[in-house]
Amino acid sequence: MAGVNGFLDFAYTGKRADAKIHCPCVKCVNRFLLKRDDVYGHLVCDGMLLGYNSWGCHGETAAYIRANKRKRSKQEGTQLNSNMHQLVRDAFGNIDNGPPVTDSDDPNPPDSGPDSETQAFYDLLGGADVPLWEGCELSKLSFLVLLFHIKSTNKWSNKSINDLLAVLQQAIPNGKNLPRTFAEAKKIIGKLGLSYERIHVCEQDCQLFWKEKSNDDFCSICGKSRWKNKPDKTTLTKNERRKASPKKVLRYFPIKPRLKRLFMNKETATALRWHDEERIKDDALRHPADSEEWKAIDSKYKHISSDSRNIRFALGTDGFNPFGMLSLKHSCWPVVRPSTI
Repeated sequence: MAGVNGFLDFAYTGKRADAKIHCPCVKCVNRFLLKRDDVYGHLVCDGMLLGYNSWGCHGETAAYIRANKRKRSKQEGTQLNSNMHQLVRDAFGNIDNGPPVTDSDDPNPPDSGPDSETQAFYDLLGGADVPLWEGCELSKLSFLVLLFHIKSTNKWSNKSINDLLAVLQQAIPNGKNLPRTFAEAKKIIGKLGLSYERIHVCEQDCQLFWKEKSNDDFCSICGKSRWKNKPDKTTLTKNERRKASPKKVLRYFPIKPRLKRLFMNKETATALRWHDEERIKDDALRHPADSEEWKAIDSKYKHISSDSRNIRFALGTDGFNPFGMLSLKHSCWPVVRPSTI
């Protein structure tokens, strides 16, 4: 609604309130002259004409468009670099506002200076500040984040990114400071905590090629090959395996690094300890920590429950209609009782 009103305010600049303007809705397509209330109704009900970004029929001249593009580009560049700071701080928490969180059981604590994660934070924060070249509105970090976004949105191959980086190293000032390959760029972005692990999967979802089965070439249950364009139940050499492409891949974010990130941030670390340090304990059922299952686990694993940083994981599911092909409206939800084992 605000966008429609903003458009109409612009279109009626210098015009009488009862004047007619071209209606840019998807049905009228700027062909018909209508009054403001009618245009408002069309835009709300039918929507703006797709691709009508420059309002040439409503007062945006070529000079106006060029001037605003330059202004918006400058504002977006400033905002992007500002967002890079926030992105780094969200990834590492308030690590620069206090001492780093260390493991009290570490037999070899660092003598002086920041630990590896704190140093990574300072390095990334520096990368968010330094422009690609003098006068450029993009920093190295913001450039790489944008590059990853474009790659994901347009489904670019790794090779296409490698070729683009090779050209940019020659085409822009200080291009040698850019990573040479997509793999190098991934290492930089990975420091933000956005990395994931890849596990090959049987195409029938029978098993993961993981741990003791990480070197298998076919599924031990159904016999399907792990690799594309390879016969079933075929064993590959080490060199063949290095060049082969998996049929199916599972990508997941490891839990431990996420928990470390949560505890590195002052606000979220306090929230994670709330169930033990701030919860009202009056035998009323106010929180899952008051449940019999929670108490049973606490009594069995006292070395864990005695630390307020202990974490419990909840299983979140969605309902489904088992009769989706029929007209029946029915919903099923799994109910899982926590185990005390």
